[in-house]
Amino acid sequence: MFRIAKNLVKTLEQSVQDTLALSSSTSEIDAFFHSIPPALLLPQMQEQSGYSPEDAGSASVRSNVNESLSGLRIVFVHETQLQLQSYFDFIVGINDEPVPVIINQHGYSYPDYNRIVELLNEKCNNYVKLNIWSGKGGNYRDEYVSVQYKDESQLEDVSLAAVEDNQAANKKFQSLGFKVQWSPLIAATFVYHILNINLPNGPAEQAGLIPDEDYIIGCQDGLLATGGETLLQDIVKSRANHELILYVYNKIHDCVRPITVNIGGDGRLGCNVGYGFLHRIPTVAPSHTTGTATTATTTAPPPAIEPPAIEPPAQLSEEAFTPQVALPTAGKKRTKTKHTTGLVDTDYFNEGKDTAPPSSTNSKADVPPPQQASRHNNKHTHAHLQYICIHIFIYII
Repeated sequence: MFRIAKNLVKTLEQSVQDTLALSSSTSEIDAFFHSIPPALLLPQMQEQSGYSPEDAGSASVRSNVNESLSGLRIVFVHETQLQLQSYFDFIVGINDEPVPVIINQHGYSYPDYNRIVELLNEKCNNYVKLNIWSGKGGNYRDEYVSVQYKDESQLEDVSLAAVEDNQAANKKFQSLGFKVQWSPLIAATFVYHILNINLPNGPAEQAGLIPDEDYIIGCQDGLLATGGETLLQDIVKSRANHELILYVYNKIHDCVRPITVNIGGDGRLGCNVGYGFLHRIPTVAPSHTTGTATTATTTAPPPAIEPPAIEPPAQLSEEAFTPQVALPTAGKKRTKTKHTTGLVDTDYFNEGKDTAPPSSTNSKADVPPPQQASRHNNKHTHAHLQYICIHIFIYII
């Protein structure tokens, strides 16, 4: 009986190895990037390490390609550009064309910003089509951004740093309302999924981490910039008897919040985390409410640039200025709360899962789940995420 079981195990192991070998020979890039049109990635793949389609089966070449595929990562979004999401969105193309890049003498690629400025100058008083890839589920979509002529009567901040080829002087358009940074696409997968709380009243539970819903996407000083399965564990151990600021994404409320964890002397976080392909941030469930521009794929540009007409209500009561936040109650599901910020409505996203509070005895009953904050009230979080993205650029590039 033992011999039969041993042979069965060997047969299963060989079957798994054959399956992995077959998949590696037929796929040249990570499945997370398959939603991006090949025409937008092929130029980068060809320029990096002399890549050619015949080399798709090579594991070393495939690894280099996955690490070198890059895009313009959104690191800051003004409240007037709510169709873009900082930290998660990458611009991988402009007007269905790849982002123009330049290869330096060391073999590293970086965007041709002068060419990008020329493309935007050509679209002044019109719309430019941005091809966006999102780290939430690896989805691809198109967004149209208005490009307006620069108002010469208004003063503009000018950097004291030297700008190559007088790039700032050639810019004819106003600020687009967001900031970008050249970053590898694979950096969007450096997340740690909170699986369960294994230390009652430990640092994770006291900080309010929610099992299954929360993902650690960043850390103070950019310490999680390089990724790695054991990196979070090593950082937590090194911060024993100290505080550690973590940036946590919640998939139910589709929001990011900073939390401060007080690490004890044993250097334990008090929760189990998952890392890798099965623990990447999932796709946000689309909202059926009209007016949300973050999940819909735009196939045609808007007809014209006209400021929307906003009519105030006839009577304004005190309740109109009081924010209404729905907190979950025991035994009931969380209710969707609709927030209005400026000209765009944003909703809580739900993936069809029963979001009733867990009945685990390890979770604290007095810690409410995170609430989705508006872009205006979350400026500090955006500033911290922008600081993290700068460290991502420093550590990886």
